[in-house]
Amino acid sequence: MHARDAEGRAAEVSPRQLARVAAGLREAQGGVADAPPLMTGGRAPPGGVAIKAEAGHPPVHAFPILHPADRRLEGVLGFVPDPAAPETLGPTAVHVLAVLRAVLDPWMLARDSARPEGAGSGAGGAEGFRYDYSPIVTRSPRLHAVFRKLDRVIGARVPVLITGETGTGKELVARALHDNDPQRRNKRFYSQNCGAIASSLLESELFGYVAGAFTGAHETKPGLFQIASGSTLFLDEVGEMSLEMQTRLLRVLQEGEVVPLGSSEPVPIDVRVVAATHRDLEAEVDAGRFRRDLYYRLKVVRVHLPPLRERPEDIPPLIDHFLRKAARESGKRPKVLDRRDPRVLETFTRYAWPGNVRELENVIRRLAYLVEGEVIDYESLHDLDRHLVGPLEREPEPRPVRPLDEVVAEVERAEISNALEVARGNRSRAAALLHINRRSLLRRLKKYGFTESPSDA
Repeated sequence: MHARDAEGRAAEVSPRQLARVAAGLREAQGGVADAPPLMTGGRAPPGGVAIKAEAGHPPVHAFPILHPADRRLEGVLGFVPDPAAPETLGPTAVHVLAVLRAVLDPWMLARDSARPEGAGSGAGGAEGFRYDYSPIVTRSPRLHAVFRKLDRVIGARVPVLITGETGTGKELVARALHDNDPQRRNKRFYSQNCGAIASSLLESELFGYVAGAFTGAHETKPGLFQIASGSTLFLDEVGEMSLEMQTRLLRVLQEGEVVPLGSSEPVPIDVRVVAATHRDLEAEVDAGRFRRDLYYRLKVVRVHLPPLRERPEDIPPLIDHFLRKAARESGKRPKVLDRRDPRVLETFTRYAWPGNVRELENVIRRLAYLVEGEVIDYESLHDLDRHLVGPLEREPEPRPVRPLDEVVAEVERAEISNALEVARGNRSRAAALLHINRRSLLRRLKKYGFTESPSDA
Protein backbone atom coordinates (compact mmCIF):
# COMPACT_ATOMS: atom_id res chain seq x y z
CA MET A 1 0.00 0.00 0.00
CA HIS A 2 1.30 3.49 -0.80
CA ALA A 3 0.73 6.99 0.55
CA ARG A 4 2.39 10.37 0.17
CA ASP A 5 5.13 11.53 2.50
CA ALA A 6 5.55 15.06 3.84
CA GLU A 7 7.32 16.14 0.62
CA GLY A 8 4.48 14.83 -1.52
CA ARG A 9 6.51 11.87 -2.81
CA ALA A 10 5.09 8.38 -3.08
CA ALA A 11 6.16 6.31 -0.08
CA GLU A 12 5.45 2.70 0.83
CA VAL A 13 3.51 2.25 4.05
CA SER A 14 4.05 -1.04 5.86
CA PRO A 15 1.11 -3.03 7.25
CA ARG A 16 2.70 -2.68 10.70
CA GLN A 17 2.64 1.11 10.41
CA LEU A 18 -0.94 1.06 9.20
CA ALA A 19 -1.91 -1.16 12.11
CA ARG A 20 -0.24 1.24 14.53
CA VAL A 21 -2.05 4.21 13.04
CA ALA A 22 -5.40 2.41 13.14
CA ALA A 23 -4.90 1.32 16.74
CA GLY A 24 -3.75 4.77 17.71
CA LEU A 25 -7.01 6.30 16.59
CA ARG A 26 -8.66 4.46 19.44
CA GLU A 27 -5.81 4.73 21.94
CA ALA A 28 -4.55 8.28 21.51
CA GLN A 29 -2.12 9.20 24.26
CA GLY A 30 -2.65 6.00 26.20
CA GLY A 31 -6.37 6.49 26.71
CA VAL A 32 -9.38 6.32 24.46
CA ALA A 33 -10.25 8.81 21.77
CA ASP A 34 -12.32 8.98 18.62
CA ALA A 35 -9.80 11.07 16.70
CA PRO A 36 -6.12 11.94 17.08
CA PRO A 37 -4.94 15.20 18.62
CA LEU A 38 -3.90 17.82 16.06
CA MET A 39 -0.96 20.17 15.61
CA THR A 40 -1.00 22.97 13.06
CA GLY A 41 1.38 25.15 11.08
CA GLY A 42 4.92 24.64 9.86
CA ARG A 43 6.17 21.62 8.01
CA ALA A 44 5.10 18.03 8.59
CA PRO A 45 7.88 15.83 10.00
CA PRO A 46 8.84 12.75 7.94
CA GLY A 47 7.30 9.33 8.38
CA GLY A 48 3.62 10.22 8.44
CA VAL A 49 0.74 8.93 6.40
CA ALA A 50 -0.67 11.75 4.25
CA ILE A 51 -4.45 12.06 4.24
CA LYS A 52 -6.01 13.65 1.20
CA ALA A 53 -8.44 16.33 2.29
CA GLU A 54 -11.97 16.78 1.06
CA ALA A 55 -13.47 20.18 0.36
CA GLY A 56 -13.44 22.33 3.47
CA HIS A 57 -10.76 20.30 5.24
CA PRO A 58 -7.03 21.08 5.31
CA PRO A 59 -4.65 18.22 4.37
CA VAL A 60 -3.57 16.12 7.34
CA HIS A 61 -0.64 13.83 8.11
CA ALA A 62 -1.02 11.08 10.73
CA PHE A 63 1.95 9.92 12.82
CA PRO A 64 2.19 7.02 15.28
CA ILE A 65 3.44 8.04 18.73
CA LEU A 66 5.77 5.35 20.09
CA HIS A 67 7.18 4.97 23.58
CA PRO A 68 10.89 5.93 23.47
CA ALA A 69 11.99 2.88 25.48
CA ASP A 70 10.15 -0.08 24.00
CA ARG A 71 8.60 1.44 20.86
CA ARG A 72 5.14 0.58 22.19
CA LEU A 73 2.34 2.51 20.53
CA GLU A 74 1.05 5.33 22.73
CA GLY A 75 -1.15 7.18 20.28
CA VAL A 76 -1.46 8.99 16.99
CA LEU A 77 -0.78 12.64 16.23
CA GLY A 78 -2.54 14.48 13.43
CA PHE A 79 -0.48 17.27 11.82
CA VAL A 80 -1.99 20.01 9.64
CA PRO A 81 0.84 21.64 7.63
CA ASP A 82 -1.29 24.55 6.41
CA PRO A 83 -2.63 27.10 8.90
CA ALA A 84 -6.19 26.26 9.88
CA ALA A 85 -8.81 28.32 11.61
CA PRO A 86 -9.59 27.00 15.11
CA GLU A 87 -13.18 26.22 14.16
CA THR A 88 -11.99 23.81 11.45
CA LEU A 89 -9.88 21.66 13.77
CA GLY A 90 -12.81 19.74 15.24
CA PRO A 91 -14.22 18.72 11.84
CA THR A 92 -10.65 18.00 10.68
CA ALA A 93 -10.09 15.54 13.53
CA VAL A 94 -13.29 13.71 12.67
CA HIS A 95 -12.28 13.79 9.00
CA VAL A 96 -8.91 12.20 9.83
CA LEU A 97 -10.68 9.35 11.58
CA ALA A 98 -13.14 8.82 8.73
CA VAL A 99 -10.52 8.89 5.97
CA LEU A 100 -8.01 6.71 7.81
CA ARG A 101 -10.72 4.17 8.52
CA ALA A 102 -11.67 4.15 4.84
CA VAL A 103 -8.03 3.45 3.95
CA LEU A 104 -7.32 0.96 6.71
CA ASP A 105 -10.54 -1.02 7.12
CA PRO A 106 -10.18 -3.14 3.94
CA TRP A 107 -6.64 -4.07 4.93
CA MET A 108 -7.59 -4.70 8.56
CA LEU A 109 -10.52 -6.90 7.51
CA ALA A 110 -8.34 -8.87 5.10
CA ARG A 111 -5.74 -9.35 7.81
CA ASP A 112 -8.31 -10.48 10.39
CA SER A 113 -9.96 -12.85 7.89
CA ALA A 114 -6.62 -14.57 7.36
CA ARG A 115 -6.21 -15.18 11.08
CA PRO A 116 -7.74 -18.02 13.08
CA GLU A 117 -11.13 -17.25 14.59
CA GLY A 118 -10.71 -15.06 17.63
CA ALA A 119 -7.58 -13.31 16.41
CA GLY A 120 -7.20 -9.65 17.16
CA SER A 121 -5.00 -7.35 19.21
CA GLY A 122 -3.62 -10.34 20.97
CA ALA A 123 -0.29 -11.14 22.52
CA GLY A 124 2.58 -12.33 20.41
CA GLY A 125 6.32 -12.26 20.34
CA ALA A 126 6.36 -8.47 20.69
CA GLU A 127 5.26 -8.89 24.31
CA GLY A 128 8.30 -11.02 25.11
CA PHE A 129 6.62 -14.42 24.83
CA ARG A 130 8.35 -17.32 23.16
CA TYR A 131 5.22 -18.43 21.31
CA ASP A 132 2.36 -16.72 19.50
CA TYR A 133 -0.78 -16.01 21.54
CA SER A 134 -2.20 -13.38 19.18
CA PRO A 135 -5.58 -15.15 18.76
CA ILE A 136 -6.23 -14.27 22.43
CA VAL A 137 -7.18 -10.60 22.65
CA THR A 138 -5.80 -9.26 25.91
CA ARG A 139 -3.80 -6.55 27.62
CA SER A 140 -4.14 -8.16 31.03
CA PRO A 141 -0.94 -8.76 33.04
CA ARG A 142 -2.66 -11.78 34.58
CA LEU A 143 -3.18 -13.40 31.18
CA HIS A 144 0.36 -12.47 30.20
CA ALA A 145 1.49 -14.45 33.25
CA VAL A 146 -0.55 -17.40 31.92
CA PHE A 147 1.25 -17.11 28.56
CA ARG A 148 4.64 -17.17 30.27
CA LYS A 149 3.64 -20.37 32.05
CA LEU A 150 2.44 -21.89 28.76
CA ASP A 151 5.77 -20.96 27.16
CA ARG A 152 7.43 -23.47 29.50
CA VAL A 153 5.14 -26.42 28.73
CA ILE A 154 4.29 -26.13 25.02
CA GLY A 155 5.60 -29.24 23.31
CA ALA A 156 5.65 -31.31 26.50
CA ARG A 157 3.40 -34.35 26.85
CA VAL A 158 2.19 -33.45 30.33
CA PRO A 159 -1.54 -32.84 30.81
CA VAL A 160 -2.75 -29.27 31.33
CA LEU A 161 -5.79 -28.31 33.40
CA ILE A 162 -7.41 -24.97 32.53
CA THR A 163 -9.79 -23.54 35.11
CA GLY A 164 -12.02 -20.50 34.97
CA GLU A 165 -15.62 -19.38 34.76
CA THR A 166 -17.74 -20.14 31.72
CA GLY A 167 -16.88 -17.86 28.80
CA THR A 168 -13.36 -16.86 29.89
CA GLY A 169 -11.65 -18.39 26.84
CA LYS A 170 -10.48 -21.80 28.04
CA GLU A 171 -10.73 -23.36 24.57
CA LEU A 172 -8.66 -20.51 23.07
CA VAL A 173 -5.88 -21.33 25.53
CA ALA A 174 -6.13 -25.02 24.66
CA ARG A 175 -5.87 -24.16 20.96
CA ALA A 176 -2.83 -21.98 21.68
CA LEU A 177 -1.15 -25.00 23.28
CA HIS A 178 -1.89 -27.01 20.17
CA ASP A 179 -1.13 -24.37 17.52
CA ASN A 180 2.27 -23.59 19.04
CA ASP A 181 3.32 -27.23 19.50
CA PRO A 182 5.79 -27.98 16.67
CA GLN A 183 4.98 -31.71 16.80
CA ARG A 184 1.19 -31.40 16.76
CA ARG A 185 0.17 -28.09 15.16
CA ASN A 186 -0.02 -29.55 11.64
CA LYS A 187 -2.69 -31.99 12.78
CA ARG A 188 -6.31 -31.31 13.63
CA PHE A 189 -7.27 -30.04 17.08
CA TYR A 190 -9.91 -32.33 18.65
CA SER A 191 -12.34 -31.36 21.39
CA GLN A 192 -15.18 -32.93 23.33
CA ASN A 193 -17.55 -31.28 25.81
CA CYS A 194 -17.90 -33.87 28.57
CA GLY A 195 -21.09 -32.30 29.91
CA ALA A 196 -22.93 -32.05 26.60
CA ILE A 197 -23.87 -35.72 26.14
CA ALA A 198 -24.94 -38.66 28.29
CA SER A 199 -22.23 -40.65 30.03
CA SER A 200 -22.86 -43.79 27.93
CA LEU A 201 -22.49 -41.84 24.68
CA LEU A 202 -19.41 -40.04 25.98
CA GLU A 203 -17.78 -43.39 26.71
CA SER A 204 -18.18 -44.60 23.13
CA GLU A 205 -17.13 -41.19 21.73
CA LEU A 206 -13.89 -41.13 23.70
CA PHE A 207 -12.88 -44.80 23.77
CA GLY A 208 -14.57 -46.20 20.67
CA TYR A 209 -16.02 -49.67 20.29
CA VAL A 210 -15.69 -52.85 18.28
CA ALA A 211 -18.42 -54.49 16.21
CA GLY A 212 -20.90 -56.33 18.41
CA ALA A 213 -19.95 -54.43 21.57
CA PHE A 214 -23.61 -53.50 22.10
CA THR A 215 -26.90 -53.55 20.24
CA GLY A 216 -26.54 -51.48 17.09
CA ALA A 217 -22.72 -51.64 17.01
CA HIS A 218 -22.55 -53.16 13.53
CA GLU A 219 -18.99 -52.05 12.80
CA THR A 220 -15.89 -51.03 14.69
CA LYS A 221 -15.55 -47.32 15.41
CA PRO A 222 -12.39 -45.75 16.85
CA GLY A 223 -12.84 -43.23 19.66
CA LEU A 224 -11.42 -39.74 19.92
CA PHE A 225 -8.36 -40.94 21.83
CA GLN A 226 -7.38 -43.11 18.85
CA ILE A 227 -8.37 -40.55 16.22
CA ALA A 228 -6.45 -37.78 18.01
CA SER A 229 -3.29 -39.84 18.44
CA GLY A 230 -0.35 -37.63 17.54
CA SER A 231 -2.43 -34.52 18.19
CA THR A 232 -4.25 -32.70 21.01
CA LEU A 233 -7.53 -33.70 22.65
CA PHE A 234 -9.35 -30.99 24.57
CA LEU A 235 -11.75 -32.32 27.21
CA ASP A 236 -14.00 -29.40 28.09
CA GLU A 237 -16.05 -29.48 31.32
CA VAL A 238 -14.17 -32.52 32.58
CA GLY A 239 -15.76 -31.91 35.98
CA GLU A 240 -19.09 -33.17 34.60
CA MET A 241 -17.75 -36.71 34.04
CA SER A 242 -19.28 -39.57 36.00
CA LEU A 243 -17.02 -41.40 38.46
CA GLU A 244 -17.02 -44.44 36.18
CA MET A 245 -15.82 -42.35 33.25
CA GLN A 246 -13.21 -40.72 35.46
CA THR A 247 -11.80 -44.17 36.25
CA ARG A 248 -11.44 -45.01 32.56
CA LEU A 249 -9.86 -41.64 31.79
CA LEU A 250 -7.35 -42.12 34.61
CA ARG A 251 -6.23 -45.43 33.12
CA VAL A 252 -5.72 -43.84 29.70
CA LEU A 253 -3.55 -41.12 31.22
CA GLN A 254 -1.56 -43.60 33.30
CA GLU A 255 -1.01 -46.29 30.68
CA GLY A 256 -0.94 -44.29 27.45
CA GLU A 257 -3.36 -46.74 25.87
CA VAL A 258 -7.09 -47.12 25.38
CA VAL A 259 -9.31 -50.22 25.41
CA PRO A 260 -12.37 -49.83 23.10
CA LEU A 261 -15.75 -51.00 24.36
CA GLY A 262 -16.25 -54.71 23.72
CA SER A 263 -12.53 -55.34 23.33
CA SER A 264 -9.82 -56.63 25.63
CA GLU A 265 -6.94 -55.45 23.47
CA PRO A 266 -5.35 -52.14 24.47
CA VAL A 267 -4.47 -49.70 21.70
CA PRO A 268 -1.40 -47.49 22.29
CA ILE A 269 -1.99 -43.77 21.79
CA ASP A 270 0.04 -40.55 21.81
CA VAL A 271 -2.36 -37.78 22.79
CA ARG A 272 -1.73 -34.44 24.49
CA VAL A 273 -4.68 -34.13 26.88
CA VAL A 274 -5.82 -30.64 27.82
CA ALA A 275 -8.77 -30.53 30.24
CA ALA A 276 -10.91 -27.60 31.33
CA THR A 277 -13.61 -26.97 33.91
CA HIS A 278 -15.57 -24.12 35.45
CA ARG A 279 -15.92 -26.08 38.69
CA ASP A 280 -13.70 -26.01 41.78
CA LEU A 281 -12.30 -29.52 41.42
CA GLU A 282 -10.71 -29.46 44.88
CA ALA A 283 -14.16 -28.92 46.36
CA GLU A 284 -15.54 -31.65 44.08
CA VAL A 285 -12.83 -34.02 45.36
CA ASP A 286 -13.70 -33.21 48.98
CA ALA A 287 -17.38 -33.85 48.21
CA GLY A 288 -16.57 -37.24 46.66
CA ARG A 289 -17.73 -36.26 43.18
CA PHE A 290 -14.30 -36.24 41.54
CA ARG A 291 -11.46 -38.73 41.87
CA ARG A 292 -8.53 -37.33 43.80
CA ASP A 293 -5.96 -39.34 41.80
CA LEU A 294 -7.42 -38.12 38.49
CA TYR A 295 -7.38 -34.54 39.74
CA TYR A 296 -3.68 -34.76 40.56
CA ARG A 297 -2.99 -36.45 37.22
CA LEU A 298 -4.78 -33.71 35.28
CA LYS A 299 -3.32 -30.76 37.14
CA VAL A 300 0.34 -31.49 36.45
CA VAL A 301 0.19 -28.03 34.89
CA ARG A 302 -2.72 -25.85 35.99
CA VAL A 303 -3.57 -22.45 34.56
CA HIS A 304 -6.40 -20.27 35.80
CA LEU A 305 -8.16 -17.71 33.61
CA PRO A 306 -9.50 -14.72 35.57
CA PRO A 307 -13.06 -13.55 34.83
CA LEU A 308 -13.57 -10.50 32.64
CA ARG A 309 -14.69 -8.37 35.60
CA GLU A 310 -11.18 -8.76 37.06
CA ARG A 311 -9.46 -7.59 33.87
CA PRO A 312 -11.45 -4.56 32.67
CA GLU A 313 -8.45 -3.42 30.61
CA ASP A 314 -9.38 -6.17 28.14
CA ILE A 315 -12.87 -4.79 27.46
CA PRO A 316 -11.93 -1.98 25.00
CA PRO A 317 -9.78 -4.17 22.69
CA LEU A 318 -12.34 -6.98 22.86
CA ILE A 319 -15.10 -4.57 21.83
CA ASP A 320 -13.05 -3.42 18.83
CA HIS A 321 -12.26 -7.01 17.89
CA PHE A 322 -15.89 -8.14 18.07
CA LEU A 323 -17.04 -5.12 16.07
CA ARG A 324 -14.57 -6.05 13.30
CA LYS A 325 -15.71 -9.66 13.49
CA ALA A 326 -19.35 -8.60 13.12
CA ALA A 327 -18.33 -6.48 10.12
CA ARG A 328 -16.79 -9.53 8.46
CA GLU A 329 -20.00 -11.48 9.02
CA SER A 330 -22.21 -8.74 7.61
CA GLY A 331 -19.87 -7.53 4.86
CA LYS A 332 -20.20 -3.97 6.13
CA ARG A 333 -17.79 -1.45 7.59
CA PRO A 334 -17.05 -1.90 11.30
CA LYS A 335 -18.95 0.26 13.74
CA VAL A 336 -17.07 2.20 16.42
CA LEU A 337 -17.93 3.30 19.94
CA ASP A 338 -18.38 7.00 20.61
CA ARG A 339 -15.47 7.34 23.01
CA ARG A 340 -15.79 11.08 23.30
CA ASP A 341 -18.65 10.33 25.70
CA PRO A 342 -17.13 8.54 28.73
CA ARG A 343 -20.52 7.06 29.62
CA VAL A 344 -20.37 4.70 26.64
CA LEU A 345 -17.24 2.80 27.62
CA GLU A 346 -18.10 3.14 31.32
CA THR A 347 -21.33 1.25 30.67
CA PHE A 348 -19.27 -1.74 29.57
CA THR A 349 -16.47 -1.55 32.13
CA ARG A 350 -18.76 -1.20 35.16
CA TYR A 351 -20.92 -4.22 34.35
CA ALA A 352 -19.86 -7.49 36.04
CA TRP A 353 -20.18 -9.69 32.87
CA PRO A 354 -21.23 -12.98 34.53
CA GLY A 355 -21.01 -14.62 31.09
CA ASN A 356 -17.53 -13.16 30.59
CA VAL A 357 -16.08 -12.74 27.09
CA ARG A 358 -18.79 -14.85 25.47
CA GLU A 359 -21.51 -12.59 26.88
CA LEU A 360 -19.62 -9.48 25.75
CA GLU A 361 -19.34 -10.89 22.23
CA ASN A 362 -23.08 -11.54 22.02
CA VAL A 363 -23.90 -8.03 23.23
CA ILE A 364 -21.49 -6.45 20.71
CA ARG A 365 -22.98 -8.51 17.87
CA ARG A 366 -26.45 -7.22 18.72
CA LEU A 367 -25.16 -3.67 18.80
CA ALA A 368 -23.35 -4.13 15.48
CA TYR A 369 -26.49 -5.37 13.75
CA LEU A 370 -29.16 -3.22 15.38
CA VAL A 371 -27.61 0.22 15.91
CA GLU A 372 -28.17 2.51 12.94
CA GLY A 373 -25.18 4.41 11.57
CA GLU A 374 -21.49 3.75 12.11
CA VAL A 375 -21.12 5.16 15.63
CA ILE A 376 -22.52 3.49 18.74
CA ASP A 377 -23.31 6.44 21.00
CA TYR A 378 -24.80 6.55 24.47
CA GLU A 379 -28.33 7.21 23.25
CA SER A 380 -28.39 4.22 20.91
CA LEU A 381 -26.73 2.07 23.57
CA HIS A 382 -29.30 3.13 26.16
CA ASP A 383 -32.20 2.43 23.79
CA LEU A 384 -30.84 -1.02 23.01
CA ASP A 385 -30.13 -1.64 26.67
CA ARG A 386 -33.70 -0.81 27.64
CA HIS A 387 -35.39 -2.91 24.96
CA LEU A 388 -33.05 -5.80 24.27
CA VAL A 389 -29.82 -5.96 26.23
CA GLY A 390 -30.85 -5.85 29.87
CA PRO A 391 -27.33 -6.98 30.96
CA LEU A 392 -25.82 -3.60 30.03
CA GLU A 393 -27.74 -1.92 32.83
CA ARG A 394 -25.13 -0.12 34.87
CA GLU A 395 -24.59 -1.43 38.35
CA PRO A 396 -25.78 1.02 41.00
CA GLU A 397 -23.26 2.80 43.17
CA PRO A 398 -22.98 1.04 46.56
CA ARG A 399 -24.61 2.96 49.40
CA PRO A 400 -22.16 4.50 51.86
CA VAL A 401 -21.75 2.39 54.99
CA ARG A 402 -23.19 4.02 58.12
CA PRO A 403 -22.62 3.09 61.77
CA LEU A 404 -25.15 0.46 62.81
CA ASP A 405 -26.20 2.39 65.95
CA GLU A 406 -27.03 5.40 63.77
CA VAL A 407 -29.18 3.30 61.42
CA VAL A 408 -31.00 1.57 64.29
CA ALA A 409 -31.69 4.89 66.02
CA GLU A 410 -33.09 6.39 62.82
CA VAL A 411 -35.45 3.46 62.26
CA GLU A 412 -36.49 3.32 65.92
CA ARG A 413 -37.28 7.04 66.08
CA ALA A 414 -39.34 6.84 62.87
CA GLU A 415 -41.38 3.88 64.15
CA ILE A 416 -42.04 5.55 67.52
CA SER A 417 -43.21 8.68 65.73
CA ASN A 418 -45.50 6.60 63.52
CA ALA A 419 -46.93 4.71 66.52
CA LEU A 420 -47.67 7.95 68.37
CA GLU A 421 -49.45 9.31 65.31
CA VAL A 422 -51.59 6.16 64.95
CA ALA A 423 -52.34 6.23 68.71
CA ARG A 424 -53.19 9.95 68.51
CA GLY A 425 -50.47 10.70 71.08
CA ASN A 426 -51.57 8.07 73.61
CA ARG A 427 -48.29 6.62 74.92
CA SER A 428 -49.78 3.50 76.50
CA ARG A 429 -51.47 2.60 73.21
CA ALA A 430 -48.32 3.46 71.23
CA ALA A 431 -46.26 1.18 73.49
CA ALA A 432 -48.74 -1.64 72.87
CA LEU A 433 -48.48 -1.09 69.09
CA LEU A 434 -44.68 -1.29 69.34
CA HIS A 435 -44.82 -4.44 71.54
CA ILE A 436 -42.83 -2.77 74.33
CA ASN A 437 -43.88 -1.70 77.84
CA ARG A 438 -44.76 1.89 78.68
CA ARG A 439 -41.57 2.46 80.68
CA SER A 440 -39.39 1.43 77.71
CA LEU A 441 -41.31 3.82 75.47
CA LEU A 442 -40.87 6.72 77.93
CA ARG A 443 -37.14 6.05 78.06
CA ARG A 444 -36.90 6.15 74.26
CA LEU A 445 -39.05 9.28 74.05
CA LYS A 446 -36.58 11.05 76.32
CA LYS A 447 -33.61 9.66 74.36
CA TYR A 448 -34.92 10.95 71.03
CA GLY A 449 -36.24 14.28 72.34
CA PHE A 450 -39.99 13.75 71.90
CA THR A 451 -42.15 16.44 73.57
CA GLU A 452 -44.83 15.77 76.19
CA SER A 453 -48.21 14.68 74.80
CA PRO A 454 -51.31 16.06 76.55
CA SER A 455 -53.49 13.28 75.13
CA ASP A 456 -51.63 10.52 76.97
CA ALA A 457 -53.82 8.31 79.14
